[in-house]
Formats: sequence, structure tokens, C-alpha cells
Amino acid sequence: MCELMGYSFAKPIVADFSIREFALRGEENADGWGVAWYPDQSLALIKEAVKWKASTHSGFLESYSGISSSVCMAHVRHLTTGQATHADTHPFAREHLGTDYCFAHNGTLEGAHELPLGRFHPVGGTDSEHFFCHLLEEIAGWDGGLAEKNWPLLHQKLADWNQLGKLNCLLADGERLCCYFDAGGWKGLHFRRVLVRDQETRRFEDPDLRLDLGNSAVNLGVVVATAPLSATGWETFLRGELIVLQGGLIRFSSHRNHLAAVELTKAS
Repeated sequence: MCELMGYSFAKPIVADFSIREFALRGEENADGWGVAWYPDQSLALIKEAVKWKASTHSGFLESYSGISSSVCMAHVRHLTTGQATHADTHPFAREHLGTDYCFAHNGTLEGAHELPLGRFHPVGGTDSEHFFCHLLEEIAGWDGGLAEKNWPLLHQKLADWNQLGKLNCLLADGERLCCYFDAGGWKGLHFRRVLVRDQETRRFEDPDLRLDLGNSAVNLGVVVATAPLSATGWETFLRGELIVLQGGLIRFSSHRNHLAAVELTKAS
């Protein structure tokens, strides 16, 4: 099955992604992987339509300290139709008015290719990329893009499109990470708050994905993943819920606004 992972932190962290032991879960996600992050206001993206263990980039990324960002997302893919290609590998990226947007999807949206397009067009043939282009055209028409005033509208739009099928997705603009969980409960989506203290190294690890969360400064953030990356501390998204992360805090929940209130209190 496909897997999503993303995070938002108050300050940039160095993320060491190591998708190891793919014999356990990676073999089921043998059709591609991608990592996207924001070194500054621009997006950096690396992806391949192969298993992590078969990748020529994986050894480099496992020792590369340059993936430093406050916002990041990753995806490993098991395709449902067709052949694995670079064009169809997640995440997908587009620029609009000087903002780099990034998107990754887990699920299948029947009829997504019938959604109208405007200035954005897919390069590959997936329902995911077509939907992203349609979604970004909608966002381009909103005053402020992914600004706070538009978060309820984004939730309503995603809930409407969710009727086309299964929709778990991550959407980022370099400042915010918007995370939506399928209304039917497809696959799962979880989040965990993280506090990194001075001289403390925090690590989430499962057989496939390791995330090292810095070791030199106090930092706080939220990590989102399809399945929990450690044994404890994870909370489950509610079905049909949109959570928006910004600056390492939960700024909005469509279903549990008390979450955002608690996080904002922490920041004050």
C-alpha cells in the first residue's frame, strides 16, 4: 500500500530519511518513492519510480545532511494500474505566483480525470496529479491561497471531492502543511506532537522509515504518517478531518478545533 509522511516544525530540522528493510513493507511499495522539502521559499524534490533499495540516490540521501526544512513530505508508492514512471511518482509540484506547492495522495479518485483544468496540467497520467492540478486551480482563485481564512473552504472542497473515491492527501506551500484523512477511513492517517530539547536526539523508527529530528536546539513540531512510526504517542485523524500545520503547531482542525486552541496557547 502507499504510505504518506509529512511534518511541520517551528524551526528547520535535518531529516535523515532511511527507507530500510523494504523486504517487510517496501516490497509492497515497490513502484516509487519521493521526498520533498523547502530549503527556503523554494521546493526541493527528489523522486524515482523504483524501490528505495534499488535507487541510485538512496545511499546519498541516507547520509545527506542538506535536507533541512520546517516543512517536508515523503511518499512511497504501490501503483494500482499501469507501469511505474517518474512522471507518475509522488509528490507532485507546481508554482503559482511565486509559491511552490507540493502534493501527495494515497487512494483512488474515480472520475478525477473528468475534473476541469485551467492553467495547470498533469505531466503524467495519474488521477492524483490530475486532481492536484484541479485543486490548485481552485486555490489560485482564492484570495490569499492557503491563508487561514480559506482553511474551512479547503476542507469543504476536499470533502466534496472525497465523494469520488478514496482521498488521503498532503498539500504544502512551504509555510503550511494541510493534511486530509479519507471520510471512509481508507488506510489511516495519524499525527504526533514532538518536542526536541537541547542536546536531545529524537527518532521515530519502523522497519521502513527513520526520521532523525535534530540534536542541537529546542524545537517543536507535528509529524503525520499513514501508520504510526513508533509504538506510542500517536493520535488518529477523524474521518473526513482536515488538519493544518504551521510553524510546528496544529493551527486548524475541521473536526476538533480545540486542538488548534491548545496548540496556539502553547505558542503564546
